[in-house]
Amino acid sequence: MSTLNEKNSWAAPALLAAAGLAVALLVWRSYHRDAPRVTAYTAPPAATISGALQVETAETLHALAETHLAARRFSDAQAVYRKILALDPKNASVYNELGLVLHYQGKSDEALEALKTATTLDPGLQRAWLSYGFVLKSTGKDAQARLALEKTVALGASTPQGVEARSMLER
Repeated sequence: MSTLNEKNSWAAPALLAAAGLAVALLVWRSYHRDAPRVTAYTAPPAATISGALQVETAETLHALAETHLAARRFSDAQAVYRKILALDPKNASVYNELGLVLHYQGKSDEALEALKTATTLDPGLQRAWLSYGFVLKSTGKDAQARLALEKTVALGASTPQGVEARSMLER
């Protein structure tokens, strides 16, 4: 009988230790499952960020400007076109759009500057020449308007811009 007690004397503490270990493990897992995660973040190099954002931002801004323009919110469109030009200062198409928006706001002198910049940056941009001629004609500068509209026709008489320029020349 003494051997039976000796055999059982170690079983109770072993069971208690195993149970305690199991409880400790459950508490530890519960804590780590519910605890806030702390993760390390390494930012990509600055060139990657600015390049990726610049393209996405320019596209997003252009869509926003078009929305403002369609809704005739010209001052909002002007602000967005200026932001686009801050990202891409040699974009003749954006200067063209900015020029039209400025003209619609009654800022024809600024509009003419923007449109002149558009035609200088891209002398083959027919829309810019048409816009330039339109604003010149609207401000009573008929001789200069005629030159700009003739340039529009010379760039393509059968395009929609060329047809519009010919119509303006006949008026």
